[in-house]
Amino acid sequence: MRLGPVVHFASLFTAILSTGVFFGTLTSLGPATVSFSPRTYIEVQQATVRNLRPVMGPLLPAAVAANLAMAVVRRRQGSSRASRLTVVGFTGQLTALAITVAVELPINARLLTWSSENPPEGWEGVRNRWAMAHRARVAAAVLGLGSLLAASVSESAPR
Repeated sequence: MRLGPVVHFASLFTAILSTGVFFGTLTSLGPATVSFSPRTYIEVQQATVRNLRPVMGPLLPAAVAANLAMAVVRRRQGSSRASRLTVVGFTGQLTALAITVAVELPINARLLTWSSENPPEGWEGVRNRWAMAHRARVAAAVLGLGSLLAASVSESAPR
């Protein structure tokens, strides 16, 4: 088996899964959190972080690695349009990872120490900062995934 198809599959599969989690969180839970009581917000976020950490911890770095590998494969194959789109896709996934590491993970770590019975002063500001970073992360991931899909279509389109 050639490496190209395996890397291509891994690139799309991991990007679809990670972007789906981000997009699903934004569209399902995101709008509701602003109306949650402090107790509900903390309990829901803590459960969400605990549930997603073992999945997203390895998945997002795997998506970045697979998309970097795909960019290298496409570059070697000489498909300039698909190669450029894949670099954009990789950049989107990398940006999502950077936002996660720089903003989301530190907030999540803090949030896990909060008591739902006694929320910290300024918890709303932390919630809002997390939400703003998450929207940026979703935008980066969606742009990245769209670019990866466009690269796949452009590569297989008749010339």
